[in-house]
Amino acid sequence: MRLHPLLSDPKAVLVSLTPSPDPPGWETYRCAARQMMAAMQVELDGEKVVIKPNVTVGERFADPDTGIGTHPGFVQGMLDYLNVHGRRKHATYIVEDPRNTDDNEPRHWRGTGYDTLATQTGVKLRTPNVYACVTRTVPNPQALTTLRVSRLAVAPDAVLFNVPKLKTHNLAITTLCLKNLMGLVTVFDRHFCAQAWNEMPEEMLKNERPREEWLDRASHERWQAGLARRLIDTAQIIRPHLNLVEGIVGREGTGFQRGRNWTLGLAVAGVNMVAVDSVASYLMGFDPRRLIYLRLAAEAGLGVNNLAELAIYTVKEGNIVPCPDITALRAQPPFRVISNIVDEEA
Repeated sequence: MRLHPLLSDPKAVLVSLTPSPDPPGWETYRCAARQMMAAMQVELDGEKVVIKPNVTVGERFADPDTGIGTHPGFVQGMLDYLNVHGRRKHATYIVEDPRNTDDNEPRHWRGTGYDTLATQTGVKLRTPNVYACVTRTVPNPQALTTLRVSRLAVAPDAVLFNVPKLKTHNLAITTLCLKNLMGLVTVFDRHFCAQAWNEMPEEMLKNERPREEWLDRASHERWQAGLARRLIDTAQIIRPHLNLVEGIVGREGTGFQRGRNWTLGLAVAGVNMVAVDSVASYLMGFDPRRLIYLRLAAEAGLGVNNLAELAIYTVKEGNIVPCPDITALRAQPPFRVISNIVDEEA
């Protein structure tokens, strides 16, 4: 894969703003993705295409417009562009578990919008069950020594596009590129939040009262660190070629049922997950230097989480130019996180 020379720098991040109706329709997402891909000048050389959107529990909600997952119209816009820039129609895959259950049963994808997308474009829908995964050793383990991950995601002849949703999360605070890789870990192994919780002190694990009555911020941050270590381990094995955050609609709240959608018209892209997550988190109203998973990822050498050290660009008349004022694109008011902890603001 080739792309605009400016974006080959791991410290480069591209932010695009597309005027969008509220709520946006399918074509708005599609157009925004095409414009972003064109500005980045993405060119394929006949590789397999593997796209990882966020469609977790998509079958349960059965509505692509919930704001909970990556909108399929955005992925279709990417495919529109790739159709004339090197995509092999019969070697394109979307990998995700839209059901989020611990079994190898086939996923039907009905109601997610990706079933329709597959019919229209020929893209193949795949889930990382045990038969579709390979075991990889973590080079510098923080929590996990090995991981079973999607065979397609680490295939040497494939280009991996990481396409998360712009949203908050009850534990991670923001859930973007790094956390989106969890959906490429085998369905039985990827429950990183639960794994991190089981490392907490025994008196906490035995406390049967609702967490919002006793779980304080310091304990919550300790739990965040356990998740962060697993995200770092995963990022050492799965390395996307391009990360493209869909923020046409952003979502605040828990990341799932509880929350609100905000039409923003944003897309954020780059080759380095830490850099992209840092800019996207900033646009939601957070300081990426204070987010535990980004701080620990930067300390592990996975990227830079300080905006002052990043080269931030935007799209103007189809061209990539330096972003004159990133603060002008920042959400006002900042996105709210619902973490279910003691004394959380209502």
